[in-house]
Amino acid sequence: MSARDNFIDRPATLAQYQAILRRRKWIIIGVPLIATVIAYFVSVRQSPLYQANSTVYIRTTNVVSAFGDVNPYLGDPTRLLNDQSKLATSPEVASRVVKAAGVPGISPGAFLGAAHASAATDADLLNLSISYRNRGDATKLVNTYAEEFSRYKNELDTASVQAALRKVQATIDRLRAHNETGTSTYDDALSTRNRLQAFGSIVANSATVQSLASGAAQIRPRPKRNALIGALLGAFLGIGLAFLYEALDRRVRSEEDIEAVLGVALLGRIPRPTRRLRKTNRLVMLADPQSVHAQTYRRLRTSLEFVNFERRARVIMLTSALPQEGKSTTVANLAIALARAGRSVALVDLDLRRPILHTFFRTGNNDGLTDVVVHRTTLSYALRSIGLPAAGRLAPSPDNGAPLSGSNKNNGHSDVQSVLNLLPAGSIPPAPDEFLENAGIGGVFDDLRSRFDVILVDAPPLLVVGDVMALSLKVDGIVVVTRLGIHQRQLEELARQLHTCRAPVLGFILTGAPHGDSYSYGYGYDMRGYQTTPEPERAVERSE
Repeated sequence: MSARDNFIDRPATLAQYQAILRRRKWIIIGVPLIATVIAYFVSVRQSPLYQANSTVYIRTTNVVSAFGDVNPYLGDPTRLLNDQSKLATSPEVASRVVKAAGVPGISPGAFLGAAHASAATDADLLNLSISYRNRGDATKLVNTYAEEFSRYKNELDTASVQAALRKVQATIDRLRAHNETGTSTYDDALSTRNRLQAFGSIVANSATVQSLASGAAQIRPRPKRNALIGALLGAFLGIGLAFLYEALDRRVRSEEDIEAVLGVALLGRIPRPTRRLRKTNRLVMLADPQSVHAQTYRRLRTSLEFVNFERRARVIMLTSALPQEGKSTTVANLAIALARAGRSVALVDLDLRRPILHTFFRTGNNDGLTDVVVHRTTLSYALRSIGLPAAGRLAPSPDNGAPLSGSNKNNGHSDVQSVLNLLPAGSIPPAPDEFLENAGIGGVFDDLRSRFDVILVDAPPLLVVGDVMALSLKVDGIVVVTRLGIHQRQLEELARQLHTCRAPVLGFILTGAPHGDSYSYGYGYDMRGYQTTPEPERAVERSE
């Protein structure tokens, strides 16, 4: 099984579900909000609708069960009530109600569309309701409905009894006309008539009106209720869409996945710089070296020195898969952390398409590495020796390129504690990829090796241009900078290209990590010499 299959098929944990909800929070919030607004405004635009209710009592015994101890419904009154609800919605009942109510503009078909009949679950009652656009008409229709249905049902139940009574009465009249009143036939006819009359009195009241409507309640529009329903349905839909979007999203969401695909160790987690730092294009190691964010770069420095203990790589190139992954910010802060730890550090900008390191330290980009390679200037002249204060303000070195020592170490500034040497990109060549294959770059690196302990190189993104492949022949080690959210295919392509590089990959740095994932436990540090309040930076000028 491939590494890709491992992180795709791994079962999700509660923490991963919570992370999904955080990532898709705008879907989870936005969909219910939109559903609520739509439900509210659709409800407001609806025409009014009123509902009135009445009930009819249904006798669940009949003539046969009362006199013959037989129940055709086998003791199931619910079945009888369900049959009566169907009878209540018959066309005959609708025609009677429409004719009796006299409500203008309603036909039997329209009445059946507005009427509803249902059996009560806990009593021998039939619930009748009418939904109509006028409150008074709804009340009138439902009351007429209850009365006409009761009358219609009683007529149906007594119809056969009345027919039998008429037949028996005709027999009695015939026997009386023939003076046969004393015969047994006459006596049987009288007995039958008496029984039928008793039957008729029972079934004549099989349905009676239990209650009539005194008014109608508005059932539409109900914007508040519909808005609440819309919010609930939107919440379920939003959560479903969030997880569907997550399932379709092929971006990598954990450092373990990146580590499995790249096959190298994680060196450190770096949180995203604050908005204030991004807006002013400043480095946290200069602006706020006592912060928890700055501690992540000190831990990164320690991790890098640990993995590099046996390799002894001097020229270390930092690259990334894509632009905007925090590569240049990371390498600049890491260089400051190494310099403040007493290392002799040179920071080289080899991203010839988008050089940016000089903006962090407020130096110019002219007379840089490219100018040294083409012998337009010397390496000593091109190097910017930047005095690193305790916090905030940058201080220039007195001698361009010369290390600070002795009495001039602080350059007249009591807060300067260490020096970082910056080699900017210099003049941008017309074909950067061809320029990076120049053998003179290797000569510059050899010269830097003789002067400094560590040379950090800011290289272009690996998946955008092929510059890194050429540079890998000239450096001692590679560190990859990436962030969560990289696409799986891009990560796999990054791993493939790293395997073809000649220099070993020392590890990867995860940028943009949440602050809670950067191992910040709230410990306090006594950074002697660090200022509590950073001072504003000022530009570093080279001495001519």
